[in-house]
Amino acid sequence: MRVGLLILGIVVCIGLLQGWFARACEHATTAALSEEARVAIEVRCRDQSGRAAHECRSLLKKLYLARSLDPDTTLRTYCDSFRTARWGGSRPQPPAVCVQRYGGWKDG
Repeated sequence: MRVGLLILGIVVCIGLLQGWFARACEHATTAALSEEARVAIEVRCRDQSGRAAHECRSLLKKLYLARSLDPDTTLRTYCDSFRTARWGGSRPQPPAVCVQRYGGWKDG
């Protein structure tokens, strides 16, 4: 009985340690991202929820940290999709992130 409780206690401690370690690693990788990368991740993954949002964020973090994808490319694609979308009349106001980074829409 005592041995069983000891083994159960060890298993619970290992499980808790792994959960803590996973969260600590997640915080460390997020902290390693630039502010531009964090904004790009938020913009790109905001319309998704649950597991899809987690996978989107995870994939983009890996790509940005490996420097395989430039966050500016993601932000430009996002802003261009609003600028070139058909709205049926006049264009809406540009999103705030587009105004801050690229100056909003240019007439033409």
